[in-house]
Amino acid sequence: MADEETPESSSEHKLSECSNEEEGAVCPDSTSSACPEEDPYKIIAAIDFGTTFSGYAYALTSNKDNIYTNRNWGQTQGFLLQKTPTCLLLKPSGEFAAFGFEAVSKYNDLTEEEAAEHYYFDRFKMKLYDNKILNTEIVLQDVNGKEQLAVDVFSQSLHFMKGHLLRHLAGAMGYQPEAETIRWVITVPAIWDENAKQFMREAAYKGELIDNVHSNQLLIALEPEAASLTCRTIQTNSFTDNRENQTAKPTFEPGTKYIVVDAGGGTIDIVAHKVRKDGRIRELFRATGGAWGGTVIDQQFINLLFRIFGEEFINEFHAQFPKDYVELLQDFEIKKRGESDSVRVSLPYNFCNFSYDEKSVQNCIKDYTQKSGNSVKFSSGKLVLSSEIVDSLFKDPLGQINDHIENLLKRPKLRDLNYIFLVGGFAESVRLQSSIKKAFSERVTVLVPEDASLAVVKGAVAFGCDPSSICQRICRYTYGVGSYLPFEDGKHRDDLKVVSDELVLCKNILQVWAECGEVIGHNEVWRETYTPIITNQRGIIFEFFKSSKKNVQYTDEEGVEKCGCLVVEMPDMTGDMERAVDLEVIFGGTEIKVVGYDHTSKTHRETYIDFLTA
Repeated sequence: MADEETPESSSEHKLSECSNEEEGAVCPDSTSSACPEEDPYKIIAAIDFGTTFSGYAYALTSNKDNIYTNRNWGQTQGFLLQKTPTCLLLKPSGEFAAFGFEAVSKYNDLTEEEAAEHYYFDRFKMKLYDNKILNTEIVLQDVNGKEQLAVDVFSQSLHFMKGHLLRHLAGAMGYQPEAETIRWVITVPAIWDENAKQFMREAAYKGELIDNVHSNQLLIALEPEAASLTCRTIQTNSFTDNRENQTAKPTFEPGTKYIVVDAGGGTIDIVAHKVRKDGRIRELFRATGGAWGGTVIDQQFINLLFRIFGEEFINEFHAQFPKDYVELLQDFEIKKRGESDSVRVSLPYNFCNFSYDEKSVQNCIKDYTQKSGNSVKFSSGKLVLSSEIVDSLFKDPLGQINDHIENLLKRPKLRDLNYIFLVGGFAESVRLQSSIKKAFSERVTVLVPEDASLAVVKGAVAFGCDPSSICQRICRYTYGVGSYLPFEDGKHRDDLKVVSDELVLCKNILQVWAECGEVIGHNEVWRETYTPIITNQRGIIFEFFKSSKKNVQYTDEEGVEKCGCLVVEMPDMTGDMERAVDLEVIFGGTEIKVVGYDHTSKTHRETYIDFLTA
């Protein structure tokens, strides 16, 4: 914390001009790239923490082109998959019990009494998207309604993924790699708010991936951006379209434009990219999308169960047999991706024999079929849904996805679009693939990678190897720092005029770093020098603000929100009001880093914009 003599509003200092003496330094109205640091890492490890499934990939920095994944998830449960369910089981004490396939298996093996005492979380990632007022104190409810801190649920999940990866590396390499030689990359949807990204960094710190919350050892990768890097390196015959259509050979020559539709379990995340002359990627406009992922289909299935059996029937079954309820939904999650027109959902034993209000499962199905005319059957312990019913479950989300892509294609920057790449776990759904190809394949080439669900995690490794590969992004907000400026009559608001040590100043000025919609290069630096406004000042509190508007002048305008602060102590009084503090803002990556430096005392402070406590 700052000294008690540090003024409350001492972020608002701006009396000296911008200095360009250091290479890479820039004034607020120009930009420059910082020099890359020497890479200290031996391994780049990425964790794709998904809504429904999670996985990891890694590469050795000595051979960055070879990216490895774990292909043995669920081995002890009879599976050999490259991802594991995003499910966490905690003991009644809140301690870790299991994650992934093991969590599902252990939870299903518990008695009903034991299950009621344990904590079982699944599909909890979307809470970060749904909760706009996010902080480290929010809680999540498990399947039985019991609560745990959200940051603990995420951190314990990430801690498991880290441990699993380290054991995998030890087996593959013959030794345990040192923690400081691994650069971690965690993926997040590009349409997430900044506070959700900050939350993941907090969870990574608590999960012991990094030793401090602002560590450069962790990178946050945007999921569709990562997938974009994968699509550029995949062999031509690895796209599903090319088995049928050899003319659909993707090229990435300078000027090529494409969009990546990352269809995950929770969100549909879309980015538009253009290949520059130097082969790097420029973002054409900021990421778009919505909560139209695969879990929307699952909710439609639950709604169908309500219509068939009654909401009270399903809720009572859920209350009495929570494990079987989870098993029922998980079976549908797998079956919905299949190629068959109809879907056969396995019903747990307890469901088949369950009755409510003197109505059995068979009676409910028979009544529904007679009243609705829809074809639903009960056969050998399975709920058989006709193709028409399954199509109806997909209709609304597929329509929203296609409408959104259609609106994007109307933008002038995408009139000469070359490709649409469809990636993510939901992209493996034949119905989703067919819907997008039917709507757009006559205008643009639609391609789906063979391992669509791995495109994000593999691309995240590539991003970790070269964060500058996405070299230009569109700024999502207007960002700046609160400041004082010499008051000018007729220009500044009279109500903001203040006098400090005989200086007439205007307070609450927003000194803008970058405006909403502005193109920002990777590691571009904004630097300004500040001096005290009172004698014997012991420090400066820089306050940071954001707004979705352009042309913002003051920090108290409507729509301007505080999004963090940085305290730079100034304990050496030599020079008093002539002392200087540099504020340096590095952005253009997926996060914004701020560094403060007091020249007199050599005090150095840095932070990432903290969207959780602002």
